[in-house]
Amino acid sequence: MSTVETQIVGAVATVTLARPEVKNAMNWELVDALTEAGRALARDESVRAVVVAGAGGTFSSGIDVTTFGAGDGAFDPVSANVRRFQDAFTVFEELGKPVVAAVEQHCFGAGFQLALACDLRVVAEDAQLSLMETTWGIIPDLGATVRLPRLIGLGRAKDLAFTARRFDGAEAYRIGFADRLAPPGRAVEHARTLAEELAAGPPLAIAGIKRLMNAAFDVDVPSGLDREVAVQRRVLGSADFLEAVAARFEKRPPAFTNR
Repeated sequence: MSTVETQIVGAVATVTLARPEVKNAMNWELVDALTEAGRALARDESVRAVVVAGAGGTFSSGIDVTTFGAGDGAFDPVSANVRRFQDAFTVFEELGKPVVAAVEQHCFGAGFQLALACDLRVVAEDAQLSLMETTWGIIPDLGATVRLPRLIGLGRAKDLAFTARRFDGAEAYRIGFADRLAPPGRAVEHARTLAEELAAGPPLAIAGIKRLMNAAFDVDVPSGLDREVAVQRRVLGSADFLEAVAARFEKRPPAFTNR
């Protein structure tokens, strides 16, 4: 059985971490499968939105501790392939389609950072989250030191990273980590509903917004405005723009073709 399963229904793909017997802890096999799943979805023009979820009612308990070795001093930090993990998450951040994380139950360490690499996060009220790397005496190195301060602010990000404290879905929503709050056990359902809404939207415009906003903290305002002009010119020249205008005047839902 695969450690990552992809199911496509309509224009929405659901990528599921499938190691429920260990609360979807991430080993090398799962990480490589996650990378390949993201790359495959990038090539699939029929998919317009993606949900990332975990099997068995939990998102992910983090890295499988067996990747650290036996704790006997045999682990070699120089050969630790951190980039291999990072790439598995970055592929979803760079995917030219909206990606929604459906967070239920445990969302720890690497799982937390995978959710962070997604565009939006639907979190169950009773979910338990923790950026727990300092409990292992290490730093969060799968994107949290870059992405988390931009999402929730520097002080809050330091609090979560320094202390590794656990917090629930309600607090995740309050501090801005969660974009939507779901009742217990219904985060995947709510995430799919949101993904279906996004999949029905204009794909060229949404991809452009994602690309521009992901780079928003890397450019000054004048450069950002120049990028907006360049992207908008391409969108205005698309068939999807003409379809959106026609649909508005004809009072009907638009039928976008990503062209």
